[in-house]
Amino acid sequence: MIRPLPSRFAATRYDGRSAMRHAVTIEVGADGLGIAGETWTRGTWRVAGDGSYGEPVRVERDSGETLVVESTEFTESLRQHGVATTGASLALRGWPQIVLCCLAIMAIGGAMYWWGIAWAASQAARFMPPAIEDRLGRATVAILAPPAARCQDAAAQARIQPVVDRLSTAAGRKFTMVYVDQEIVNAFAAPGGYIVVYRGLVEQARTAEEFAGVLAHEMEHVLLKHSARAIAREFSGRALLSLMSVDASGTPAAIQGAARLANLSYQRDAEEAADRAALALLARARVATGGLSVFLRRLTTGAAAGGGPIQYLSTHPAIAERIAALEEESKRLGGTAAPLMSVEQWRAAQRVCGGE
Repeated sequence: MIRPLPSRFAATRYDGRSAMRHAVTIEVGADGLGIAGETWTRGTWRVAGDGSYGEPVRVERDSGETLVVESTEFTESLRQHGVATTGASLALRGWPQIVLCCLAIMAIGGAMYWWGIAWAASQAARFMPPAIEDRLGRATVAILAPPAARCQDAAAQARIQPVVDRLSTAAGRKFTMVYVDQEIVNAFAAPGGYIVVYRGLVEQARTAEEFAGVLAHEMEHVLLKHSARAIAREFSGRALLSLMSVDASGTPAAIQGAARLANLSYQRDAEEAADRAALALLARARVATGGLSVFLRRLTTGAAAGGGPIQYLSTHPAIAERIAALEEESKRLGGTAAPLMSVEQWRAAQRVCGGE
């Protein structure tokens, strides 16, 4: 059985217009709070201090009128009589509620910190000096495509270089190609203009235009600084500070984690931006713009048919909507395209690592 609590309490009243205080008796009832001897005071009161830490209970109104009650039973009496109040203090009694409040504050602070770091990382990547970006790119490539794993046949690579040169000229900058002698169907862009392509991807491309589509997409990741932002976002402030302190003596420790770049998926808006920019680049280079969508659709179909996991699809998600958007944009661009290579020339170029 719930013990009825008192409905009358001694209080100190401040009228909100002067510093004078008055000793009064207040009454708690279903109709609200009343001050003995005065007209019943109706309306909603705000509990400004509920006495959880031993301080007096204070209730206020917008007019500034304040009642201070020393009794620790006052707030419970308000609840028992169903008096309407506003303010979170009535709900924060006891350690469980205090802990929840602290956790909420920590969560809010953590979210603000995270988004702040993400914004700062994006800005740092945007204004990263070319020398720092180049060093970051070389360090990343050294980790993900070490010299021992690279294709060493310069003559074979020269056969595919015309495709690279055509796109580089249209892009207005130089790119450094690194070919890896592995059957993995993958490619990725590193900061500073480094493009890493695995032999398996070149072999999967049936035409030079398909390879050019993938290459243009990776080039745009560099031009739009998506690669630098991805690394900066992954390692937040620690890596950025390391990058800014880099010297000729070696690679900052934070860059060692760049090996995870190969497993980072760009955010969807970055992929879509690279798609659009890649098609525009192909159009400027007078290369057929449909190669990228054809290549992605074939990889997607092969994976769906049980062809095994294809890494390029995990690091560059090729969802149906993206492919459809590529096809639509390719139709819109139209234009005249000059063939990159004959079938025989492309077959020879596919042996990028040498051999027959």
